[in-house]
Parts: sequence; C-alpha cells; structure tokens
Amino acid sequence: MGITSHSLLLVCAYLAAALIGRICSEGVCLQDGQHKATPSPEPHLKECTLYADNSCCTEEDIQDISHVPSAGNLNSPWDKCGTLSPACEGFLKRVSCFYRCSPDAARWPHPHSRSYIQAVPLCHSFCRDWFDACRMDLTCARNWARDPRGHNCTGTCVQYQQMYQHGRDLCESLWGDAFMTVEDEAEEAGEANDGGRLCGCLTLSPSDKDVIAALRAQQDDPEELDTTKTGLPQYRAPCQTKLPLQARRSSKGNSVLRKRSIVVDDVEGSGSGM
Repeated sequence: MGITSHSLLLVCAYLAAALIGRICSEGVCLQDGQHKATPSPEPHLKECTLYADNSCCTEEDIQDISHVPSAGNLNSPWDKCGTLSPACEGFLKRVSCFYRCSPDAARWPHPHSRSYIQAVPLCHSFCRDWFDACRMDLTCARNWARDPRGHNCTGTCVQYQQMYQHGRDLCESLWGDAFMTVEDEAEEAGEANDGGRLCGCLTLSPSDKDVIAALRAQQDDPEELDTTKTGLPQYRAPCQTKLPLQARRSSKGNSVLRKRSIVVDDVEGSGSGM
C-alpha cells in the first residue's frame, strides 16, 4: 500500500510539473536562428518587459533596443535621420519587442517561411496613435524591410506625415505585410464584422493577453467564446480577415492572395528595423 501511495505521489508530482511547464512555455518562437528555440521566462529584460514572463528573446538578443542609441550603437534604422522623439521611439520599440520576444508572434506565420510574420492584426487606434507620435519625426524609407535606403538612409529624410498618409498606411507599409489594421471602434468599423461583433486586435500592451486567450479558445473550443453564457469573459478574438486589395493585386496570379513577401530580420541589410 505504501509503494502504491508513493507511486501515486510521484505521478501527481510529474503531472503537476508538466502542467506548470506547459503554462510557462505557452506559445512558440519563430524559427530563424535569432529567436530562442522555445519561450521561457526572462525576468531580467530591461526592454520588452511585457514578455518577461514568457519570452522568445534574451537580454543579449535585444541589446540594440535595450540601450540608449549612441554613435556606436544606433537603433538601425530608427535614428538614421537623427534622434527620434521619445514617444515615437516608444512605439517602434513596442513593435520590435513583439516580433523579437513575443511567444505569440508565430501565430501569424508567413505562408512561405517560418521566420516571417504576416497580417498580424493591430488595432486601428494603436496605428493612429503611432502615427500621431511619429508625425513630426524623420525617416528616409517607406518600407524598411525592402527599401535599401531604410538600412543606410541614402535617401532624403522627410517627416513621417509626408511619408505616410495616416496610421493605417504606416502600419501596413513600414514593415511590408507583417501587420494589418483592424477597426476596433464601432463608429469606425461601419458594418459589424463576423456576425455582428467587432474583431479583436492587438495593441502590443497587457490587454493583448485577452485577445490571445480568445484566439486560443476559438481554436480549441469555439463554445468558450459564446458570450451569451454567464460568467464567461467578454473576449474578442481576431476575425478571419482578408488582406488589403493592394496586397491581393500584388500576388501576380498566385493562388494564394497575399502582399509582397517580406523578410523580417532574416537577410543581412534588409533594414527591417525589428
């Protein structure tokens, strides 16, 4: 009887450890050799602290965005046109931290490579605030992922408000097709999406956890998203969305409708900035 009880305790301990390990390592990392193999806690992150509990990056991986830029350590290509305003730099860091550290970035893989991301749903309000924060700052390339001027800034520097028309243009152009905008305010969304509800989207802030939880529930058990049931959180998962018309036109006859493929931090000199 003693042996049976002891064995039972060992089994329980093993299951508990496995469950805890699964919770701590929730999500996966992009497989490009520049991310950790699997996500795990990184309590010493100075930047990207939003992902410290479960991260795909280490402090060493993000040295370029962890320190104040200097002559020998520029946040390429952030400061190629001069020092950015703190507000603008803050948004660029949030976007870069998501790509480099979030264990959820890989939920939006590019169809042609596991090291790319495509159509991550950013809230229109986030994109609008990002544009407003960077409006008067300077940049020299429209698409940092593809335009070589984004890497060495050989072009003329202009204000963000001259390079981009508005927040949506900024979000869907600066890093190619990595991001897309989703209306998160009823008055702007016009006709309701997905059966009368607004789609969930990311703001690269703590509230993203609710959106990711909803997405996970949508994939694992759609019934969990039945918000007519009492006691359930009012999660909004990202809706099934189509890429912008411009992206579909650039598919050049391919059966997969997509925007032009981009490389994110994968090819040296790409100037992705992430």
